[in-house]
Amino acid sequence: MAPAQRTKTPATTTKSTAHEPGKAQQAILDKKGDVRRAIIEARQELRPGARSTKSREICNQLIEQLRASSIKGKNGQPPTLAVYAALRYEVDLDRFIRGAYAYGYRIVFPCMIPNAAQGAMCMRSVSCNNYLGGNVPFIVDPRKPWGPAVTEEHQTLTSTRAGATRRFIPSRVKGSVPPKDDTRFPVVPPSEIDLVIVPAVAFDAQGNRLGYGLGTYDRYLPQLREDCMLLGVAFAEQEVELVPCDEHDRAIPQFITA
Repeated sequence: MAPAQRTKTPATTTKSTAHEPGKAQQAILDKKGDVRRAIIEARQELRPGARSTKSREICNQLIEQLRASSIKGKNGQPPTLAVYAALRYEVDLDRFIRGAYAYGYRIVFPCMIPNAAQGAMCMRSVSCNNYLGGNVPFIVDPRKPWGPAVTEEHQTLTSTRAGATRRFIPSRVKGSVPPKDDTRFPVVPPSEIDLVIVPAVAFDAQGNRLGYGLGTYDRYLPQLREDCMLLGVAFAEQEVELVPCDEHDRAIPQFITA
């Protein structure tokens, strides 16, 4: 079978002018929207088997990167890796995550912050047992906020993976989560994170990245240490000629693809 061809979607970077900043900004947003729709459609056209194979190849590359790196933890902690729970059609990191747990790394996942600016997130530590149990609320549905201010109604509506050992039990006091569950998934400050695996909707050869439009990673990445390692992951079909960029958009030094 011939290898899949990369989808090249042309796009241009629009710079703001002093005379029409509103129009210039809207032009960038429009271009981003066009690229986002085209690449999401191309990604969805991948057959499930192809996505699975490509995800496995990407995970193997990430494991090799980890072995070759000189990442060391801080303050006596094992190295801390920030990963993500894949949404449908995204690169699935499960193989890499399991391997990282086996090597003894501390793994943290993005968790959307309730009652904060749209797209604001923190990173919470998840043990191997809790990850394998399949009942971590912000892994079950990464799009929903979770934390001390999340309401009981919101938690009750959170779905659970098939085969999970138990359903996540919400607090009986509305406006809070069970203290033991908040403690079980402690927030890890950005200063303690040594490597971040960053998902993308689209990317280009210069490392420019396009997400879903909330600016979640663009706001979070500047909080990391300067020596924190960043690796983007995406399918080869998600590469474009040039990602339209704003000044606040953060480039990723390296993308791992398949």
